[in-house]
Amino acid sequence: MLAARTILLLALLLTLSLHHATAHFPPTECCFKYAQKPIRYVESFYETSSDCSLPAVVIVAASGAKICADPKKPWVKRAMKNHQREK
Repeated sequence: MLAARTILLLALLLTLSLHHATAHFPPTECCFKYAQKPIRYVESFYETSSDCSLPAVVIVAASGAKICADPKKPWVKRAMKNHQREK
């Protein structure tokens, strides 16, 4: 009886540890509002995670500031295209 309890306990612990290992972790960076004005000097850019509620492009300005931008706006598309062309 003790051996059966031990095996059951080990199986439960293994199940919990596997569940924890595959648990979904929230994204580390999301945007909650967009910049209204175009950014002139783009150092780099990246898209936020698809897990974020607001899809965004984070533009890293030459000053190092990170600015959230609407990926559907024409100025954002142009900035991304121009930056990729420069590289």
